Amino acid sequence: MRTFAFCFFVLTSTTLSAQKSPVKFGDIPLNDLSMKAYDQDTSASAVVLVDYGEAYIRTTSIAASMTFERHVRIKVLKREGIEWANAVIPLFQSGSSEEKVSQLKASTFNFEGGKVVETKLSKEGIFLEKYNRNIVHQKFTFPDVKVGSVLEYSYKITSDFLTNFPNWQFQQTIPTRLSEYWAVIPEFFIFEKYLQGYVPVTSYDIKPLSQPGYNSTGHHYISKDVPAFKEEPHMTSESDYVSKINFALSHINFPNQPAKEIMGSWVKLNTTLLDDEDFYGVVKGTGFLKSIVDEVIDGLVDPVQKITAIHDYVKSNIEWDGYSDFYAGNPKKILEHKKGSSGDINLVLGSMLQKAGMDVDMVLLSTRDHGFVREQFPMARQFNYTVCRVKAGDNYLFLDGTDKQLPVNVLPERCLNGRGLIISKANHGWVLLDTKTKAKTIISAVIELDESGLLRSKLELLHHGYNANKMRKAYLAKGKDTYIKEFVGNKEWTIANTNFENIDELTLPAKEIYELEIPAHASVAGDNIYLSPFITAQIEMNPYKAESRTYPVDYGSLVEQIYLCRVKVPSGYAIEEAPESKILTLPGNAARYIYNVASTPQGDWITITSSFQINRNIFLQQDYPDLREFYNQVVAKQAEQIVLKKKV
Repeated sequence: MRTFAFCFFVLTSTTLSAQKSPVKFGDIPLNDLSMKAYDQDTSASAVVLVDYGEAYIRTTSIAASMTFERHVRIKVLKREGIEWANAVIPLFQSGSSEEKVSQLKASTFNFEGGKVVETKLSKEGIFLEKYNRNIVHQKFTFPDVKVGSVLEYSYKITSDFLTNFPNWQFQQTIPTRLSEYWAVIPEFFIFEKYLQGYVPVTSYDIKPLSQPGYNSTGHHYISKDVPAFKEEPHMTSESDYVSKINFALSHINFPNQPAKEIMGSWVKLNTTLLDDEDFYGVVKGTGFLKSIVDEVIDGLVDPVQKITAIHDYVKSNIEWDGYSDFYAGNPKKILEHKKGSSGDINLVLGSMLQKAGMDVDMVLLSTRDHGFVREQFPMARQFNYTVCRVKAGDNYLFLDGTDKQLPVNVLPERCLNGRGLIISKANHGWVLLDTKTKAKTIISAVIELDESGLLRSKLELLHHGYNANKMRKAYLAKGKDTYIKEFVGNKEWTIANTNFENIDELTLPAKEIYELEIPAHASVAGDNIYLSPFITAQIEMNPYKAESRTYPVDYGSLVEQIYLCRVKVPSGYAIEEAPESKILTLPGNAARYIYNVASTPQGDWITITSSFQINRNIFLQQDYPDLREFYNQVVAKQAEQIVLKKKV
């Protein structure tokens, strides 16, 4: 379903604006120009001094349109803050209609030689860049930016897309001193409004506004001294958690006219997309694909083999261009150009599966970097991606054709984000986008240790699931030599031999084998040798440094790492001290760690087993202290050394 522009007959004509920006463009207080650090957060690389916006709907005798005005002022405090000189204005477009920017001005202000120097943005510094099928970014970079600069810009957007009424984000990744927003809505337009985030607004008031022939309501939001949003390990998009007000157009109710439902329901969206020629029309149409499908599955009987063959064909013949979408362009052109968006690829995949006689449905979803879906608000703009769900016997398989290194029934990790919406004539509803596929690696090491502390080892890494996907991508993108170099990093390893297996066999684990010497891993002191058994894969630092957690921990996929190590004790040495075995388990087996050290009766071999598992995708804030302590204990246990002593 497209985001539509609306036209209405309204008896009055008026222009409407809420209030003025709290600051005048170019009138920079001396205190802000000379500011060296932000008192509320001295670590900040920059601070938003003012972020003001107003959105209002304007009516004429034949149409309704929307205007959005914004005025932003930012202070650069450190070198890292210079990145805020790159500004982006997202613009929506559909068909022949598009949002337009006007009155754009931007200047850099520097305090030099006791006076304010203004450097204005030139037109040559403004350009457009495609983001996806419906969004383009108008970008510009401020000139003459340095530490101490104040950046200021303002602009106006006019739009016919009332369903895209601007949301407002009060919180950024740098502190914000003042964020103010006016949303002025005529009485004919009914919006659902919902606040999100963990930083409440400072004030909110409603102001009745009387216009000739109708009334409007001004919703006025102010947030002061908003702290910077701090990204934490293992979380989805920051847009899920920043302080923000969201607007969703529910329906339109003009006098003497039937009410027009806009938001509707998920059932209505399902019906709309089934009739959309750029969505389900691609699946049920595109008859030219039938001959291609017949050739691809010729001689195959088993449904899974047919599905795999079609999946492989699409992955081999259409490269993902990096754009996320759930609509498709012309399928013939997609195959001719051999490149397309996620929507192009997966709708062609769905169509080919349908031509093979498969029971296939498309599933809408929002990727992890796009944010989670609020199911109480049935709006298509919450989605940015589609994948296939196909029935094979009694099972349903998920398919995505954008990742050449993923097999059938494994979605890219970016898709593991809550629930997806099945678009189907018979099976419409929600489906959990979880997976049994793990990010799993099994590491085996056989170590021979001599009395000088030198290690000779055969190291084997067996990657399964998402870890195999990451390994294959890195290996194929960088090449063998660069991959090995980056794997070794700054370790003092001498590699005698390497072997890589199953790189192209996606149904098998990807394997790395190394024969190597390590001169500096064990230390010798007198008659003792101190050895850390983890030559790789040691968790050396707890990723969760903060004592408390504001947001849920979201791993996406489950995690498992197994380390198996056998150490040959040097002749003339005996085990003096070895770490104790340990089992750590979080409630409900949400996470589990097993560490075991054993030796042969003769004491000539030591066996170390380490098994680390994250068995739940999401940990809520109240679970965080236990998860953090779990990591603390794993880090401490893996840091323990084995002590060998020379026999007398």
